[in-house]
Amino acid sequence: MRKEMARLIELDREQSLVGHIEAVLGWDQETYMPVKAIEERSEQIAFLEGIVHEKRVASEIGDLLSSLGSSAENPMGDSSLLPEERAYLRVLRRSYDQETKLPADLVMDLARTVSLAQAAWAEARAKSDFPAFAPYLEKMIELSKRKAACLGPGKPPYDVLLDLYEPGSTEASVGAVFASLRGELVSLLEKIRARPQVDDSFLSRPCDAARQAAISQWMMDVLSFDKGAGRLDTVEHPFTTTLGERDVRITTRYLDDAFASSLFSTIHESGHALYELGIEPPNAFRRTKLAEAASMAVHESQSRLWENMIGRSASFWTPLYPRLQELSGDALRGVSSERFVKAINKVEPSLIRTEADEVTYGLHIILRFELESDFMAGRLAVKDIPAAWNEKMSSFLGVTPPDDRRGCLQDIHWSQGYIGYFPSYALGNLYAAQFWDTMQSELSGLDTKIASGDLAPVLSWLRKHVHKDGAAWLPGEIVQRATGEALDARHYVKYLNAKYSKVYGF
Repeated sequence: MRKEMARLIELDREQSLVGHIEAVLGWDQETYMPVKAIEERSEQIAFLEGIVHEKRVASEIGDLLSSLGSSAENPMGDSSLLPEERAYLRVLRRSYDQETKLPADLVMDLARTVSLAQAAWAEARAKSDFPAFAPYLEKMIELSKRKAACLGPGKPPYDVLLDLYEPGSTEASVGAVFASLRGELVSLLEKIRARPQVDDSFLSRPCDAARQAAISQWMMDVLSFDKGAGRLDTVEHPFTTTLGERDVRITTRYLDDAFASSLFSTIHESGHALYELGIEPPNAFRRTKLAEAASMAVHESQSRLWENMIGRSASFWTPLYPRLQELSGDALRGVSSERFVKAINKVEPSLIRTEADEVTYGLHIILRFELESDFMAGRLAVKDIPAAWNEKMSSFLGVTPPDDRRGCLQDIHWSQGYIGYFPSYALGNLYAAQFWDTMQSELSGLDTKIASGDLAPVLSWLRKHVHKDGAAWLPGEIVQRATGEALDARHYVKYLNAKYSKVYGF
């Protein structure tokens, strides 16, 4: 390895260390931090973010990139370098070019505002008080627009933000996918509505937090989550975060009258963690940007694949259901495995995105995409978001939130500054379906193996084709290499129609 490359890796690892320290503070804020600590915590995080930014924009990095032939026009650098070295330069060049466009005061202001806005969101959500959160959201949108203007002068702000989460995405490209997908989802929903509804009333039976915690811990073991490299805690809005190379934390929440919520939340977040823990670049590139996820949509594909395509399948529950019945106590007493599987696949328009079924979930995402497009373009004022949200919920799903807690305050993302993130969820579904289709064609008898309790072939395939290389390949390249074709929504549409024709008998 050239000495310039080795020095780049050394500098990158320093950034990673500070970033992981900052992540510890963020995780603590969401799990155990006393509420009165928020003011200084926001300053702590802003301070660390300033340090990370200084390290990311160091002129030495630019000089080293140039010495290795990397430029904006040729990010992968000198053709004589090894493939993994060239992939690393591409990732680092993108990061460096972005960071050097952002002034330090903006970076710190964003970090400080995110910390304060998250605390304000949590309080406003608990009280269903959107006006209390509105000033923080206005500040976040203002800062996001400033960030977009720095990163992509002259470009539509929303295009710039979308590209941060899914490289190459634009409002037009995402909108085109969503326009087609929306039609397919609405058509399928109409077929389902014409059939007798599934009875899932037993899923609201009481199940205390202790039993749900036991179920979650058991499910982590089922999915081969390495508890020596992570842990589970409870929060208001479940998430996964990486605090170190072998330290991935997941979270869930326990609702006494909806134990399936924590069950599938744990499966979902475990899917994210399995991806993080499965990234294994060449040793020289451990704890560098090459050891990060390819994109947020690829990340979401992993959580959605485990949660839905596997976790809601009859095959998955064939060997596991008796143990679930035992752990859940009276919640599933007298309920057959067949009834349970039907119930967890019930399709019914509902208020909460994270609790939505697979068919209506995409409509929740399209709604958020359209709202983000409107307020980033200045067509929608922050004060009018609750009314716009409720109107779209009524139009898209035929339900209207009775309060803002179950409406526009249900998601944490805007308080975190993650404007442009939501489309990743729907794109992740498309990736997941295409991976799942290919996996089933390549692994003969996969359903039989899953029904016998053997999930190893699934994880092994994902490790090889999706996890291992981290950010070495662009999302489109990962899909092409893993499935032999470009991303195509037909796989997801086929999957949904095949699944729900069985559930609803049409």
